[in-house]
Amino acid sequence: MRRARFALRGASALLLAATAACSFTAGFDGFVGPGAGDGGGDDRNGDGSQNLAGDETGADGGGDSNRDSGAELDGPDPNVPPVFVDAGTSFCPTPESATTFCEDFDTADLTARWLREGVFGKLTSYASRSAPNVFLLDVPPTTTGGTFVSKITRAFDTSATSVVLSFDIKPERVYLGSSFFILGALEWARGEDKYSLRLVYSNGSVRLEESNLVPPPNNKDAYHPFFALPEGKWTRLTLDIVASGATPGAQLLLDGIAVGTREPLAPTVGIDPRPTLILGAVFAGNPHTGWTLRYDDVMLTFR
Repeated sequence: MRRARFALRGASALLLAATAACSFTAGFDGFVGPGAGDGGGDDRNGDGSQNLAGDETGADGGGDSNRDSGAELDGPDPNVPPVFVDAGTSFCPTPESATTFCEDFDTADLTARWLREGVFGKLTSYASRSAPNVFLLDVPPTTTGGTFVSKITRAFDTSATSVVLSFDIKPERVYLGSSFFILGALEWARGEDKYSLRLVYSNGSVRLEESNLVPPPNNKDAYHPFFALPEGKWTRLTLDIVASGATPGAQLLLDGIAVGTREPLAPTVGIDPRPTLILGAVFAGNPHTGWTLRYDDVMLTFR
């Protein structure tokens, strides 16, 4: 298993990150996916959702039934279809709490709970964190620039600006020089006043960023310290967030261990308190080497 870690690469990386982050001011919904001629398209079902199961064929795969093994397999295989199981047999508790959203990708296709955009993400039963399924984002290299979206989105009607978000993530193919992209976010963006809190990969490291989703020159963006995210292994990433009140802030934890100190936040005043959870990638910028990310066992707790 490779144990390489994303690391900050000096002042040049910081400059690139700051430049890159400005390109995300429009937020996840500010980008459109590639057209059909670019190998993209939205391929939506008639009900306005999308089927991530795919129609590819391949050998059956049981995934990794041991959550703690972190076994490194040969590589991502998007052709292994998902296997759906009865509720209560995987990570998420049954019944689900009224104050907790849980998604282990095991009991139903994504179309039952998520809105999908883009063509690079899908469910597979190959190399999951908790068997049988995992959400796989496998973005191929490109020699051209431009923007695209490949994400899944879940909007909630519960009002909550104090939340805990946690999920397992395994970056398998993210190289230095692969430019920058958002790999996950919580947004309060259903009203006129908007606020986005996102995790951004940039030139070998990851950081928390804030935005009021307003184009320059009226944008109010804030960038927090970089942290290392292991490559080639599963990591439990947790964000304990308070996005309102007198002392808004966020604490990052990796595998239950706090990273740095609690970061102060500056949420936009007057936001609609109903959050939206986004997983996947938004990319904008230069040619890149592609990347592979796996997500599993997502929990969002409202307080």
